[in-house]
Amino acid sequence: MPKKAATTPPSAREYAAKTSHEVSRLAQRRRHTGPEPFGDPLSGVVLVAEPPALEAGRTVDALRRSLAAVKLDRAYVTWAPPSLEEILALEPTVLVAVGPAAAHSIDAIHYPLTKACFSESPEGSWFAWTEGTAGLRLPALDSALKDAEAKRCFWRAFLALRVLSPDGGSY
Repeated sequence: MPKKAATTPPSAREYAAKTSHEVSRLAQRRRHTGPEPFGDPLSGVVLVAEPPALEAGRTVDALRRSLAAVKLDRAYVTWAPPSLEEILALEPTVLVAVGPAAAHSIDAIHYPLTKACFSESPEGSWFAWTEGTAGLRLPALDSALKDAEAKRCFWRAFLALRVLSPDGGSY
């Protein structure tokens, strides 16, 4: 006899629909601040990136490829500055600032119960942003796309995300 397919409980489906709707609504209001956000808003991993100074397609492609390399394709990427509403709707377990401007913009929303500031945290090192959210600050991506040393610095810090991959970062 075939096994019955697992179903998602109604409360989980309702939560997913509510979160997706809210994030979509917020993204519509913020279209002017950068490219379209991408990824799964329910993944628990949120990257706030500086809006690209170079061509947006190149920056988005670089982020997608970098996330795929560490097996975090589902991570949600949005653009600085985030709103308090957006972070509250996403409820991340991991929040990553990509670039110093993104770090400052996260600090500027004055999220309740923050334990540490992004702008004061060392690049590439995990810290407790709130009781339930780990933070990670990365170097700017735009400079990494045009300078070899900046690229190495970015990639060394970015590799801290490997611990979040389904296989725990083993390659």
